[in-house]
Amino acid sequence: MQGIRKTGLSAKYVKDIMFLLDQGEERLIEGVQRGSIPLTTALEIARAKDSDANLGELLQQAYESGHLKGRQIIAAKRLIEKRQEQGPGTKSLSQVRPPTTSYSLVRTYQREVDRQRKMVLKAEHAHQRLLLVVQGLKKLFADDNFVNLLRAEGLDSLPKYLAERINPVAGAEA
Repeated sequence: MQGIRKTGLSAKYVKDIMFLLDQGEERLIEGVQRGSIPLTTALEIARAKDSDANLGELLQQAYESGHLKGRQIIAAKRLIEKRQEQGPGTKSLSQVRPPTTSYSLVRTYQREVDRQRKMVLKAEHAHQRLLLVVQGLKKLFADDNFVNLLRAEGLDSLPKYLAERINPVAGAEA
């Protein structure tokens, strides 16, 4: 506690800087001190270099060139590590090629961002279609003749999820 008061530096900050020093990351420390790179990003780059020197260098180049910033560095690192462990998707592990330049690292990150964006759009589309179905079912279940027809045919129950959407009170009782 006394050291914090004298230097104005927290114990965690000193510990993190010591880690960077132990890794020989003078350039990263200079960047942190200049304020051009956040300490958390510098730590992620150093940890990446610890496990894969090439990946760490690529991350540092991508950050210094301005292609990836802060959290993007962390996301790119995790993406590359995941691809190295599991492969890029349906392809076999033997076809996995780690990025060899900061440009290919950025391109890989951007492809993943695009893939996730498309997934979100598909989910939103499916949600809109489900809302349309629910609205249609609400109108149908408001018609007593339709409900009587379903009962006569033995189709008077719905999955709980749909029942709750159509009639929240009835869904809670079921």
